[in-house]
Parts: sequence; structure tokens; C-alpha cells
Amino acid sequence: MRSDQAGAGAPSSGWRTAAAIAGIIALFVLGSVVSRYLYPDRPPVVQELSGSTMGTTWTAKLVVPSGAVALVEAARDSIVARLDRVNASMSTWDPESEISRFNRSGSVEPFPVSVEFVDVVRRAEAVSQATNGAFDVTVAPLVTLWGFGADGTAGEPADPVALPAVMAHVGYAKLRIGDDGRSLSKVDPEVSIDLSAIAKGYGVDRAAEALSSMGLAAYAVEVGGEIRARGRKPDGKPWLVGIEAPNPAARTVLRSIPLLDASVATSGDYRNFYESSGTRYAHIVDPRTGSPILWQGFSVTVIHASATLADAWATGLSVLGPAEGIALADGESLAVLFVLPDGDGGYRELPSEAWASDVEGGKASAAARAQIPITNGMTAAGIS
Repeated sequence: MRSDQAGAGAPSSGWRTAAAIAGIIALFVLGSVVSRYLYPDRPPVVQELSGSTMGTTWTAKLVVPSGAVALVEAARDSIVARLDRVNASMSTWDPESEISRFNRSGSVEPFPVSVEFVDVVRRAEAVSQATNGAFDVTVAPLVTLWGFGADGTAGEPADPVALPAVMAHVGYAKLRIGDDGRSLSKVDPEVSIDLSAIAKGYGVDRAAEALSSMGLAAYAVEVGGEIRARGRKPDGKPWLVGIEAPNPAARTVLRSIPLLDASVATSGDYRNFYESSGTRYAHIVDPRTGSPILWQGFSVTVIHASATLADAWATGLSVLGPAEGIALADGESLAVLFVLPDGDGGYRELPSEAWASDVEGGKASAAARAQIPITNGMTAAGIS
């Protein structure tokens, strides 16, 4: 909702948006015609697409008829359009995004936002309540204070004198969703939010919805390591997802899991951290204490129907830690796997009850591990 207007004689932003949507629909129709009538006997193949978004990369693997070029291009355009919309709404690195403008607002009056923005905040609020505040999008000033935000200074721990003043403006109860479902208000005018622990998952869901709306029955979409898969590969096998070993010194796949009509997200303290005076500060800040979680070199992977919620739960459970996290996962019937160092240079796995009973595949063979790429996202969970 920018206040600027198009210049004289220029098409309005609404016209441009409508034209873009019409173009995508036209490509989709053309792609459908091409795949259905021009290539009726072509075998299905996996077509890979990729790009950049939200400060990271995205990848999509689509099962399409061989030679259905127009359909693939329509899929690319649709994915990019969805991801661009999420980024324009929720990126703290973009000063004109919805979230940046909301954070700058010093008013407690309802602030108009998109329905997508409200949707994400509402889902975040549910995880905040379930984790008793271990997941909290109002953690933004703490993330900055510890040097991990868009305005932070990486490598510099927080000033302990400044911490109480910042903590006074943190708490998910300080946000209110408007009854109209299109506005958000602050109880405390100095509240600011950070959706980075849920926005990538939301982008995955939106991209997946776009592909499903085009009639694609089998695909896998990944943004920064958060993944959602639907259907099976042409050989009838499910998509395989590689889970990275939580080793800050190397990037290797620890194990693989099949992913069928579900999403997966991984969080942990092992990749994004800095060291100061012999102490390692992880990028995950506990909103309840105002400090980063104690560095252990662990990861937590969550499988869920929603990539949005898998993303949020992975962060919330990281804050809670293995013991409390697994207890909550069992209470919520969540499929969760903690991977921790075993003290001997290896790793031990701590699964929730739902993971132990529902997730198949076990540990991947060396051959399977070699086939799974490592992405450059935080989770580094590749798709094969």
C-alpha cells in the first residue's frame, strides 16, 4: 500500500498487476494446451527451475510431460510472482515492504496490511501460544541488538545495560489482528516484528499453491532449505529430502527421508553464529530471556502439512531445546527430529513419537546421500 502514484500518462499499478496476472494465466493456458494436445504421448520428466528470493535461493522440481516448454515457463512465472509478493510484504531488508513500514509506524491505530501478512501473523501467534512465547515475531529488536538483524552489527554481543529496555517492547501479546482481517495494530507503539523464521515457509506454501492451481500433481518446492512436496517422481518413488549434519565446519548429508504430500523445515544453532570472547552466539534468540540460545551444535527438523508452520515450529522448538522440545512435540503430535553431537565426533538422533512412527526410510545409504544436493539455505536440506 504505497502512497505514491503512477506518473501522468503511465499505466496505473493496478493495471500493471492485472496485465501481469493475465500474462501468467495466458501462459498457463498455453502450457496446458501444449502439454495435453501437442505432447500427449510424451513421458513425464523432472524439470528443475531455480532463482533468488528473500536473500536466499529457491528451487522447484516439476513432473511435466517431456517437451512442455510453455507449461514450465508458466510455472516459473507463477512461482516468481508468488515469491516476489511475499518478499515485498515481509522482507525487513526492503525499506518499502509492508513489514518495514509497519515497524516504522509509531501508532497504536490499525495499520492496513495485506491478507497474506495477516495470515502469517495469525499462524505465528498460534505457535507462540503453543510454545509459551518461545516463538515470537516481536523478537525483532532483540535480533538486531545481538547483531543478527538487518540493522545489526554482526559479531558484537548485546550491551547488557540496553537489554531490559529492549525486552520491554517484546511480546506477541503486544500485537492485535484487526477484526477485518486486513489490519494489524500495536499495543506498544515501539513494537517491531521479524517474520524471517516463518516467511520462507510461507513462500514455499504460496509457490506450491500456484503449481497446484495450474494442475501440476507432482512437484517439490524449496526456499532457503524449507521444502514442500506433492505427488511422486516419474519412477513412482517419493521425493527424497536430505537432512544436513549439524556440523559448522562442513556440509554433508546425515540422512535422507521420503517426503510425500508434506513439508519439512530444519532449524538449529550450528550454521549462523559468531564467536566473541570464547562464547558462541547463535542467531536464534530466546524471546523469553532476550539472549541467544546456548550453542550446542544441534538441528531440529519438523515435518508438517504446512511449510509455514513447519518453519515456525522448527524455530520455536530450537529455542525450547531437545528435552522440552520433544515433550511439546509429543503433546502436539508433531513429527520432529533433533540431531545432537554425541561427544565422540558423531551424532545422536532424538525423535518425537510421531517421527518414530510415521517417518520411513531411516538412514540413507552412502549412494543415496551422494545423490542429494546441499542447498545454500540455513537447513541445507536438498531434494532428490
